[in-house]
Amino acid sequence: MQPISIHFPADLFIDLAKRVKGDPSEFIEALVRRHLAKLDEVVVDTRTFDKVTNKEFSDGDPSGGMEWSPLWLPNGSDLRMRYRRKTFLAKVRFDAIHYESVEYHSVSQWVRHVARGTARNAWHDVWVKFPDGDDFVYADTLRQPSRGGMPSALDLPFDDDDKKE
Repeated sequence: MQPISIHFPADLFIDLAKRVKGDPSEFIEALVRRHLAKLDEVVVDTRTFDKVTNKEFSDGDPSGGMEWSPLWLPNGSDLRMRYRRKTFLAKVRFDAIHYESVEYHSVSQWVRHVARGTARNAWHDVWVKFPDGDDFVYADTLRQPSRGGMPSALDLPFDDDDKKE
């Protein structure tokens, strides 16, 4: 098979050449072949490969996420918080909250980090934007039941005896 050229930083190639016995090109080729073999072991079928390489999967499995009881924050959800006149943004990715290079396993952990270790009520500090949403929504309103006054007819229980009259 005919070789091709790949752009590769010269300083990295030189550093590799100093450490490897033989031609660094052969070493790189062996690494790529080994990596492809490992990928073949992990990727069982083409559907899994398509799902993993899909753009939607960049935040993790779209059906995954994390629970912030009673809310479910699906992967791809954005979190926003204002603290000391600054806005902080985090994202739910791979079933955890990612902010800068740190992973948090609860909203409270992230809020405490942003607020420099002070005790906070995350429900009152965080706004949430779901992956299919356009706007951020105040978190405390998301956990509250609707307070619209009288329930609509659709909210009332339906009894079969009512149907007969």
